[in-house]
Amino acid sequence: MPRAEWRSQAAYDDLRSLDAPGFAWQFLNETSPSSATGRGWRERANTGPLPLSSSITSPSAGGCDFRAGETSEVLQPLWTAASLPSVIPISPLPLGLAGSDRKRNAVSLDPALAEDGPARLIRRRGALFRLHILEEPGKETPCVLLPLDQLFEVRAMAAIRLWSGLTGRSPGRNPAELPAARRERLILALRALDGRLEKASYRDIAETLFGSSRMPDGGWKTHDIRDRTVRLARLGISLMQGGYRHLLLYPYRGRT
Repeated sequence: MPRAEWRSQAAYDDLRSLDAPGFAWQFLNETSPSSATGRGWRERANTGPLPLSSSITSPSAGGCDFRAGETSEVLQPLWTAASLPSVIPISPLPLGLAGSDRKRNAVSLDPALAEDGPARLIRRRGALFRLHILEEPGKETPCVLLPLDQLFEVRAMAAIRLWSGLTGRSPGRNPAELPAARRERLILALRALDGRLEKASYRDIAETLFGSSRMPDGGWKTHDIRDRTVRLARLGISLMQGGYRHLLLYPYRGRT
């Protein structure tokens, strides 16, 4: 069943595994010029999952250069390092940075779930990490570049989680993981947005999302179900039109 079928709850079930950047990509993709209704990714995803070792490339959606690539296998995008602070820039360890008496450990960054140019997605100890390869470390110890900016703590936390995963430790909880209630609201907003892009009425969308039994016999225009449906659709439109950037900073929005 194509996920472009907004009337089907099952068509959106796989989104429940996404973190905040994953949802950001869902709303960014609504602007994709590859489909008349802007849902080209959902249609392309039905060609089947990509092999885990596949290298994939795709143009930026909607004229936006924030996205570097995508993978239907894990439903996670590859973001550019400039747009998502938890993307970890990687280079070889500079000569002379580590003392000769210290053990140098050339941990491997392979295999990749997906890659597109310098962007790479890997999994370690069950956690996904987004990397930006400034220069391939090869046999050298990888080095992480951490800009001393307002989001330094975010970048440092991502680097520590990566180090834990690479060295066999548990990376801990993903800071960008969304509470279940917020994930459900974003899925409803996405379905409401898809319904509006299909020219569905608010009443039609409300009946689909909340069930015909909850629809009032009269007074629709002042009913709380209508107000909730309108708010969900407006949220979806706002996220599609650039609000998805706030999800890229979740839960650190106050630091910018």
